[in-house]
Amino acid sequence: MLLKVVSLIASIIMLFTSAAARPEISDVLVESKDNISDGVTVDEINGASGTKFYIQRPAAEQLNEVNASDFGLSESNEDNFDAFQSVLNYCSQHPQTKLVIDKGVYYFRSENGLDANNCRGLLIDGNDATFIFSSTGYKFFVRNSDCVEIRDLNFDWNWDESPLASVVTVRNSNADNDTLELVFKDKENCREDVAMKAITQCDPETFTFGAKGTVKENYLYQDANAIKAVEKISEDTLRITHSGCLDSFENAETYILRHYVYDGTVFNLRNQSRNITFDNVSIYGSAGMAYICEDNSSHFQIINSFIGVNPEYKDKRSVSLTADAIHIVNTDGCFNISNCDISGMGDDAINVHDGLGYVSAVNGNTLTLIASAMRLCEGDTLAFKNDKFENTLLTAKIVSVKPLEGIVKEVVVENLPEAVTEGYVAYSTECNSSNYVIRNNYFHENRARGLLLQSSNGLCENNRFYKTMAQAIKVVMDIEPTLWQEGIGVDNLIIRNNTFELCNYSDWGSVIEVGTNVAGKSAETAVFTNVEITSNKFTDIPSMLLRVDNVNGFSFCNNTVDTGESFDKQALQGRIKFGEYCSNVVYTDNDFVNSGFLKFKEIAKAEKLSVWAQVNSQL
Repeated sequence: MLLKVVSLIASIIMLFTSAAARPEISDVLVESKDNISDGVTVDEINGASGTKFYIQRPAAEQLNEVNASDFGLSESNEDNFDAFQSVLNYCSQHPQTKLVIDKGVYYFRSENGLDANNCRGLLIDGNDATFIFSSTGYKFFVRNSDCVEIRDLNFDWNWDESPLASVVTVRNSNADNDTLELVFKDKENCREDVAMKAITQCDPETFTFGAKGTVKENYLYQDANAIKAVEKISEDTLRITHSGCLDSFENAETYILRHYVYDGTVFNLRNQSRNITFDNVSIYGSAGMAYICEDNSSHFQIINSFIGVNPEYKDKRSVSLTADAIHIVNTDGCFNISNCDISGMGDDAINVHDGLGYVSAVNGNTLTLIASAMRLCEGDTLAFKNDKFENTLLTAKIVSVKPLEGIVKEVVVENLPEAVTEGYVAYSTECNSSNYVIRNNYFHENRARGLLLQSSNGLCENNRFYKTMAQAIKVVMDIEPTLWQEGIGVDNLIIRNNTFELCNYSDWGSVIEVGTNVAGKSAETAVFTNVEITSNKFTDIPSMLLRVDNVNGFSFCNNTVDTGESFDKQALQGRIKFGEYCSNVVYTDNDFVNSGFLKFKEIAKAEKLSVWAQVNSQL
């Protein structure tokens, strides 16, 4: 009866409320096969709302075969960098090559990164070989290349020489004198000179990132004075004197102490490379990320692959990577991530976005931009959003770029429009990381978020999300002026047929979040359009289910929601909240199981009366 009354009241309100027009979906990409040359294998990728693109792979039977051992690659080498780089150089000079690697374990200790540059029609067949790296930095570049496939190859970090992380338990925490003791699970890692980059609370039973319902962590490397002194007081214990930044850490709590954070990447795809495939590639360890795809690369895919702790060392290692698994930024889009198992990272599983620049000062035709990850090249065109994040028609061509301190740049442009002022946001029209498919993957037990989806025409379907520390999916335009600036808006994103279990385990807000962050505040407009969340299953929910803002055209339909018994019942558990800048919301046919007294969970909250009415009139 209560829901019927609510629906009636909402319907009456709607009669007297004007609504913004729901925007049409922008033209989706539908590629033609007419321009694809003979002699390649073609994967057809079908995405959101009829999006279609093709990724080419070399046809193995048409390639000339060489063996890496003929160039000196050997398990007996202390460092295989020179040997393997020589064979990559050969492949660059000889298109249509199949490079065979004999199964084995190969060590790489050079600080230089392997460079597959200007390769055409290259197939690297790893035969389940393993490359083990011992140094930080970028380890394997793919540059200026087209139609390259790397398959059946494993990558790991040399934990014997330098562990990526340690599990520690707090003892004798004393906030009065800013000290505590860290007891190492693996006593061989207990050294006074051990690097302390970041420390994050973890599950004390599984030793995976994120404690149940609580978030305690500190990025120690960001403050040079965070750690005052370190003293080894037993074979497995260090006494730490700190700046007070760890005073909230309590006795018996368990943490993952990372010794590296953003110190390396296995694969770096760049320089407009296209048609690149990673198939059955396993990455067990990295002092940073697994993949960075950038620099206008396009038509790439990571399929049937594994990113996680090496199963052989599951009881010994707690971390696979110390940062993101897959970071996609300033590309030309058209990518596919499917049938992968991704876990154990020190940051997000997948982050898709293009870079922004925050305008901090204007002097004539000179902009001061705070831009951590933005394409800024002479001759490129900048477009602008105003200080409310509304799109404008204002543009300017870049004349020159000069780095200043940190992430600050001085950018001179031609004929800067007078309206552009401090607080505006600039982005490059030369990048578009849209048109993508994320399908049939398993994302689990990592720090931070599962997916950060900040580009358009995306399809996220048939994935399993389990025990992500924070939001399983976050759709965001995110500006922290001194740290990062990501995402220029999203149109046409479909999230369907996924399962979410124990996600947002440490309660960072909600299981799925759609919204903006502009220096801690919300944008004053809708920067997202046509976002659809349908036919998903949510179980064991610790927090709010969904928070939505800044969107025009949003659907939440045919989902099954079971708050479960794993967390204490509380007022926000399983709730849905819509912010002020929402419109054209469709909210129907959702099945709330175990939802509590009078099914209050079915009544979505909203900050704005018209939005509340729009949602609840459909109940």
